[in-house]
Amino acid sequence: MYFVYRFEKTEDPKVLTEALWHHKIAHQIIFNEGNNELWLRDPRQLPALEQIFALWKESPSELDYSKANVSGVSVSSSNVSLIVQFKRSPVTIILLLVTLLIAALTELGANLDMVGQFTISAFEVRNGQIYFYNLSEVMARYEYWRLFTPALLHFSVLHLVFNTLWVWDIGRKLERLLGSVVWAVGVFIVAVLSNILQYEISGYPLFGGLSGVVYGLIGFAWLLPILKTSFPTMISKQLMVFFIVWLGIGYTPFPEMIGLGSIANTAHSIGLLVGLGLCLVYWLVTKSRHR
Repeated sequence: MYFVYRFEKTEDPKVLTEALWHHKIAHQIIFNEGNNELWLRDPRQLPALEQIFALWKESPSELDYSKANVSGVSVSSSNVSLIVQFKRSPVTIILLLVTLLIAALTELGANLDMVGQFTISAFEVRNGQIYFYNLSEVMARYEYWRLFTPALLHFSVLHLVFNTLWVWDIGRKLERLLGSVVWAVGVFIVAVLSNILQYEISGYPLFGGLSGVVYGLIGFAWLLPILKTSFPTMISKQLMVFFIVWLGIGYTPFPEMIGLGSIANTAHSIGLLVGLGLCLVYWLVTKSRHR
């Protein structure tokens, strides 16, 4: 089944579930850790569910009145779907929009002046040599945003597409499960730790990408259902093997050969380890909270 929504304690899913069954959308309401959760049996029905869900969020009485017309919504369905996606996964969507904006501003790394605004250290090139600051000097200059912003830099179309698609797919699901605040804190921690250690180990500021965050969320999403069986499986064993193999490939010249450029391998490895660690912390905290 496909996790869709965790109801607040004040929300009654009765009207929503009646409308969903009316439109033959197979689903299930599961009571988990003090809250009702909506699970969809067939992900192919998600667009129709999102239309009904949006009407329910706006007004349950309007949903009840329009039961016979929801499935025929055509003009506004795309707008409704976008609104629902944003309400349910605002952090993921904002992160991706900012990433795309910075990719455009930096011209995927071609505009070095603009790239220098987001790298972990400001830099300048003189006489064919690059000059930059160490981390303590960056902090002394109060440029704290640089600890995070390298995650928003991308240097090729393939690099950008690969990262944003995985953040869109897995990130949305995790944000719905964990909540936007927990998800945002997790993304921040993974990005900052990945960037710092990549810089300290490589000693070079020209790196970037959401790959560390991707590996962090992959690790979190893979371990979570193992620790808490009530959570859905989002990362199959085969997919996890793929990411581990790809992590190993990142230490070879192959990514550069296919146009992905030099891979920030430390950021990937640290991102994965931090994601696994955060999942363990989340499990321990929520476990003790519900004793």
